[in-house]
Amino acid sequence: RSTAAHFTSRGLAVPMHPIIRTMRADDVDAVLALQAIAYADAAFAPEGAVVYLNRISLAPDLCLVAQSAAGDLLGYLVSHPWHDGKPPALHTELSALPVPATRWYLHDCAVAVSARGSGVAAALYEAAHDLAICRGLCCAALVAVGDAAGYWAQRGYRAARGTVPEQALASYGEDACYMT
Repeated sequence: RSTAAHFTSRGLAVPMHPIIRTMRADDVDAVLALQAIAYADAAFAPEGAVVYLNRISLAPDLCLVAQSAAGDLLGYLVSHPWHDGKPPALHTELSALPVPATRWYLHDCAVAVSARGSGVAAALYEAAHDLAICRGLCCAALVAVGDAAGYWAQRGYRAARGTVPEQALASYGEDACYMT
C-alpha cells in the first residue's frame, strides 16, 4: 500500500511496500522487541505480552502488523473500540470492550528504526482507520507520549486537555497528551 522508499547501506532508494496484515499471537515476541527499542527512553515501562494478546483477542481486526516481503516486522498498530473519556491505563487487561463503543482507540503504534520515514506508520494507520470506519467508529482517541503529539497533530488529532482526569494519564508518564 505504501509507495515510500527506504535507503540501503549504499544509499540507493529501494521502494518499500509493506505487507499489512492482522497481528497474530506468534507476532507478539517481535512486537515486544520492537516496542523495547521504540520506548527505550520512555517515562513508563513497556507493556508485556499479556496486554497485546488481550487486545488481539478483543479486536483482532484492529491489531495490525507491517512486514517486509522477507517477513521482517517493520511496525505494528494496536487499537480497539472504546468509549469517550478515560483511556485504559497502561499494563491493563480489558475484560470486555464497551457496548456501545463510541471511539476508535489507538493503543500503541511503533515502527522499526530501519523503516522510519518510509510510510509504514501511515500504511498501518490508514488500514486500521478504514477498518474502524467499517465498524462505525467515526471518532478516534489516543494518548501521545514523548514527541509523538506532533506526528498525531499532522494527522488531524488535537489535544483534548481537561476532558480526561490527570490521574487517568498517570501510567503514561508526565508528557502524556490525550488527543482526539
